[in-house]
Amino acid sequence: MKICLSEFTYKSFEELLEKNFKNDEFILIDSEANITSGEGKPDIALVSYELMFKALKSESFFERYLALIDECSFVQGSWAGTESPQAQALISHAKIFSHGGGLHAIPIATYVFAQILRSIKSIDAHIELQREKSWKQMMSVGELTDMTVGITGFGGIGQEVARIAKAFRMKVYATKRTPVISDNLDQLFKPSELDEMLPLCDFVINCLPSSEETYRIFSKSRFELMKTSSMFINVGRGESVDEVSLAEALQEKKISCAAIDTTDPEPLDSSSPLWTLENCFITPHDSAWGPRAPLRAVELFIDNYRRLKEGKKLLNQV
Repeated sequence: MKICLSEFTYKSFEELLEKNFKNDEFILIDSEANITSGEGKPDIALVSYELMFKALKSESFFERYLALIDECSFVQGSWAGTESPQAQALISHAKIFSHGGGLHAIPIATYVFAQILRSIKSIDAHIELQREKSWKQMMSVGELTDMTVGITGFGGIGQEVARIAKAFRMKVYATKRTPVISDNLDQLFKPSELDEMLPLCDFVINCLPSSEETYRIFSKSRFELMKTSSMFINVGRGESVDEVSLAEALQEKKISCAAIDTTDPEPLDSSSPLWTLENCFITPHDSAWGPRAPLRAVELFIDNYRRLKEGKKLLNQV
């Protein structure tokens, strides 16, 4: 088979790629989608991180890239979401497309607990005390034992959040459309039972994708169901949160605080009150990034290549 990769990915993982594609030919492309090594049309392709970012920024690059991989037997993406125009275009140009779901679970779950611990240990308040050179001991809650985390969307990210939560001796609730068995889950709720779960949670972690069913699912009424002491963290899609209602809930102390890594639109509008709220922690949709992410994408590509040759269904196949 002819395998299309970026020069950067090939050079970064040459030994691993050569080991797993011994009898195949590589077609390498540069940052302008020009072929620099190999020839002809590829059979399969890996849309690695730098190619995905380039596709978002350059329409001319993406048009050339789509023409190159058109009618590929298999295209592997690096991002979990498939709702963007770029992802939909890739899907339409490939006979089989697999997204990158689960590749980002570990760094995103790490982000979630960075924000949880930031809140539970009063980190921001301690930073302010240091600025003031004030030695004032604080009576923070201090630990997570027996506190409850509620996860909406119990996929790869949600399951990694649950695994870490259990290490902190927390209770774990989650919503999911289909049944799942997990040693890290205390109770599973149907999506229709979300209103029953929210009042029970000290931390609500949104991992939901963008869809008609999830659009603005976190609305004014949902924030009103949460504990006034609760924290809301959004690592799902920004479209699933009514940000006007979130701002009101934070301003009116209907919930304690929030951390949002995704917004709608992105970047977050400069006029949004969320920017200036002391109990809202904003990050620019970068929780998924980590130095191991490109390697995990290559490993998924290799795994799916084997499955393709064996006639098996691919992981994350759309």
